[in-house]
Amino acid sequence: MLKPNQISNRFIDSPERMVEAVHRYGIIPLFRSAVPGWSIEDMTAPGCWFDEGDTLGPWDWKVDVVAEGDIAYGKFLGGKAAFATIPLYRELMTWRRSLPKYRAALGEGKPDALGQLSATALKALREAGVMESKDLRKICGVKKNVMDSVMQFLQMGTWAVIGDIQRVYRGPDLHYSGWQTAMHTTPDSIFGDDSPAPADAPFWVKLMEQDSKPKQPQLTPAEAREHLISHVQGFFPDASRTTLERII
Repeated sequence: MLKPNQISNRFIDSPERMVEAVHRYGIIPLFRSAVPGWSIEDMTAPGCWFDEGDTLGPWDWKVDVVAEGDIAYGKFLGGKAAFATIPLYRELMTWRRSLPKYRAALGEGKPDALGQLSATALKALREAGVMESKDLRKICGVKKNVMDSVMQFLQMGTWAVIGDIQRVYRGPDLHYSGWQTAMHTTPDSIFGDDSPAPADAPFWVKLMEQDSKPKQPQLTPAEAREHLISHVQGFFPDASRTTLERII
């Protein structure tokens, strides 16, 4: 594991270093963001980014990062691909799932067409556990570009994440050129449901919850968002609050 004083600006040169970066920063975009320096791309060693040399770099290494099992991956920062450790992702869940916009995926309020499709897709994901986009497209009866928008909405709402990524080998020589297949799932199914028991739950459920869960203070949605913003500013003091509010 790298020590803080050993970390250079561009130190990611392997899947292991990419995992280290995610754990160090806690939450980080894959591609360059509006905050200079805060992305896997910014931290990738020269020649290792996938359009700079022969290596597929982070585009391929994300397969191994997701396989770690304790890192969330999806389009949940400003609608773009990002990684987060479970504790910080749960804080993002606390904030995003409180917003009426994203609660449309639960059928609440008066969801528009995107909200209705998202509710259908989320229901299918919860029932199946894990699904490919092509199968979700069949259920929702939409084309790829529409399904992409639906999954982005669900990932921004923290209702869905990428649970697994499979490398696709093509041609007579089974050549791998970076083509991948993503498997969608819910964060609750792979990270566990950390929400408190319902108020009307039997007393023994609440007792079991008290015994099994670590004693951590429950943050309000506003507190969770504030902590995430402060966390990023701790690494990047020049990042403006307005910029981070647009992303987080």
